[in-house]
Order: sequence, then C-alpha cells, then structure tokens
Amino acid sequence: MDTDLLVLGAGAKGAAIAMKVHVLNTLGLGPVSLTIVEATGPAGAWMDGNGVTSSREVLAISPSKDVGFPYQARHAFADAGEAVDRAAMEFSWQRYLVEHGRYAHWVDAGSPPVQRRVYGAYLTWVLARAVEGVSFVNGRVAQVSLDGERWLVDVAAAAGPCRYSCQAFVLTGPGVPHSLPHDFDAAPHLLDCDRGRMEIARAPVAESSDIGIVGGGESALSSVEFVRALRPDAHVTIYTPGLPMSRVESFLENRAFSNPQEVDWSSLSLRTRTEFIARSDRGVFGPERVGVFAFDERCHFAPGRVVHVAAERDGGGVWVDYEATGGIERNRHDFLINCTGFDLLEQMRLLLSYDARAEVERRAGPVWERPPGSELAIGRSLELRGMLPRLHLPNLAGVSQGPGFANLGSLGLLADRVVAPLFVAQTAAPRSTQRQSETPATAAAPAAAPRRPAWPSRVRGHGG
Repeated sequence: MDTDLLVLGAGAKGAAIAMKVHVLNTLGLGPVSLTIVEATGPAGAWMDGNGVTSSREVLAISPSKDVGFPYQARHAFADAGEAVDRAAMEFSWQRYLVEHGRYAHWVDAGSPPVQRRVYGAYLTWVLARAVEGVSFVNGRVAQVSLDGERWLVDVAAAAGPCRYSCQAFVLTGPGVPHSLPHDFDAAPHLLDCDRGRMEIARAPVAESSDIGIVGGGESALSSVEFVRALRPDAHVTIYTPGLPMSRVESFLENRAFSNPQEVDWSSLSLRTRTEFIARSDRGVFGPERVGVFAFDERCHFAPGRVVHVAAERDGGGVWVDYEATGGIERNRHDFLINCTGFDLLEQMRLLLSYDARAEVERRAGPVWERPPGSELAIGRSLELRGMLPRLHLPNLAGVSQGPGFANLGSLGLLADRVVAPLFVAQTAAPRSTQRQSETPATAAAPAAAPRRPAWPSRVRGHGG
C-alpha cells in the first residue's frame, strides 16, 4: 500500500501532523496521504497504564500550546498560510473546551496547565476529527527497509501483516529506555519508570519503604510523586548526575521554544544551544512540582552518577554504587527506579534492516558511531540531513533546529516543517503549466477533490 507519509506513533506529534494533512486536503492544497501506525489506544502514552508517567501529573507547559501552535503557517505554505492557520484553529485547545462546555471553567481557574490524561483526551479528540487523507493502523512496525527512493515499512497489524511504501517516514515516541549497569540477580528490584514501578505497589510496605530513583528530569519527578502517593512514609533518594536543577521559564526561553527563527537558533554555537536545552528542558524539574518536597525530611538528593547496581545477598533489595565528588559511595534500597531517559537512535537502529542502516550511514554519514560531542545533522524539515527518502526525527531535532521540536513547545511548527516538502512536491507540477502570476495557493489547488485513503469507521489505535 502506498502513502506519502508514514508516522510511527499517534501521540502529540502524530496528532499535529494528522491535523495539518487534514487541513491541507480539505482546503484543496493536497492531495497528501498519511498513515499513522500505533499499537495502543488513542494517545495511549498520555493515558493511565501506557506511558512513562501515571497520567495524573500536571504538564509543565500550557495546553494553549496545542497541535496548531504557534499558528504561523505562512513560513511553510506562503500565501496559503493564513487559510491553513484559520482551518487549524478548528482543532485548537480552546475549540476542544468549547465543544465540551468546559472553556469557562478553565479560564475561571486561571487557564492552568492540565494533567497528562486531560491533554491526552484532547489529542484523542484531534485524532478522531483529522480524517481527510489520514489512515490509522492498529499494529506495530516490525521492520523498515529501503526500495530505491522509498521506504518499505512492514507492520504487524491486528488484521494481519502488511507492507507500506512511503516517500517519507516519521519516527516519534521516546525510544528505547537507557539501562543501568547491574547484576543479573538485581533485575527484580531494578524497575523502569513505565509499568515496572508498579511492582512497588505489589510488595509489602515493609519491603518497599526505601526507594532510590535515578534521573533528574520529569520522569524522575513523576516517580517521586508516584512513590509518595503509594508510600507516604517511604525514604526516597534521588540520584542526579549533577546538582539538581529546576526549569528556567520566562518569555525569553519560551520564545526560543515557540519560534526558533526569532532567536536565529541555528546561528548559535553548538555549546550555547546544548547548554540552553540542558538548563530549560532536559534533566530539570518543574519548580512548582518540586516545591512539594522542599521540606520533606524523608526525601533527599544524592548528586552523582550511578555506576553499578548489585543484588543484596538475601535478594531483598539492591546496593547502589554511585560516583560522588569524594569517590564511589554505596547505598542500600528496597527498589531502584531507572529514570535516565530513552535512546531514539537505538529504536531506529532496531527498526531498520541491516542494509537500510548501512545505506543511511552511507548517505547521511555516521549516525550511531558519531564522535563524542558531535551534532547529529538534522535539516529544516526535521529530517536526517542527506537522506532521501526523508527520515524525519523530530525528537532529535532540538539541538539543530530548535528546542520545542523535541517536546510540546511548537507542535504546529513541527507539523509545518514535516508536511511542507509534500506540499511543495504537490504544487510543483501544476505551477509549471499555469501562469506565473498565480499565487502558490491558487496553483496548489487541484481540480479534483483530494484523495482519501480508506480508513476504519472509528480510530482503531493511536498512542505514544
């Protein structure tokens, strides 16, 4: 089956891209076809039991930064941009609240950030309405290979195995969890910050009252909140590679997230861009959420890098060796939760066939064996630079293209960047036969209605 664009993952980024494709097709600026492959339910990573948090945590960003934000489509679609933004407003957070009769309540409450599950319900609403030219497949991507200038994507779908051919592939989602060095016998007490941490709930209180958490970002903070709700009197130790830091947020930082062009992001040095992201996004805690633990005598931080996890002799817990300023130190815990993050490149390596991996590195240069500290070359369309067919990696585009692409900071701009090459390709042919005086929006409009691939009568599966 052929499709212009295939997206792995139907979370926030998948929803934003689906909305933009729907808008282009309904405005007659297509046809563009999109297939989204996802194994879990609608916006599953945002709902209970499917993501790296419990879904009750409050987002560190306003939901006003919705799937269309920052609504500046003119940069991608020229004269058609105003019409694209106007149509995208039908998918806005405010439009969602109005439709559900909750807009006044949210405004009267001070327009606050919302829980992940609330934002997940909004994403589900977007995905259910973005239908023109959009198909959803309930399944898992088994392998991605190359066939000339197109990707071949093998999907283990609920309805049976199938193969898609596409001219651009988008990889979303967090990736493969990083692992901690540990002994085999320590594994039962070394938990991930996804479903693994639920093991604490199944253990007796006396055997789950001393918990270690490794990491300095939102997942670690989520685990602290989880443990506190489950074991209010537990001792909690948080291991961070450096001093724990809270997020810096003002209109200056927000501007870089919303529209990196305004701060000329790409002209900044690699060190400046990396330090900005480290201080405002990665490995930092939201100040409002971390304030809850400010006077918690049973919660403390241990600056240092965990180097090994060993099983306690009787199997009742683990010993954690970590590299502190004075050397290697050791603590004992009932359980240790690993919140050190994810590796999207490893996920990509596992998905690509051997020949495809070799061809990617032949065309784009070293990807998996880059020199330490080097920058992965990501282009303006959030694609791996030098690779055709395009391989879009928005979660890895923060350093090269702007910090908001790796999170929720600029979902609308992300969708513009990914979809724009397809818009240009669709408009190139008609322009060659029409008068030069016509605008891009006029030249883009096809005579026939946009084609719409078959899709199920209801959204069968999206998530992460």
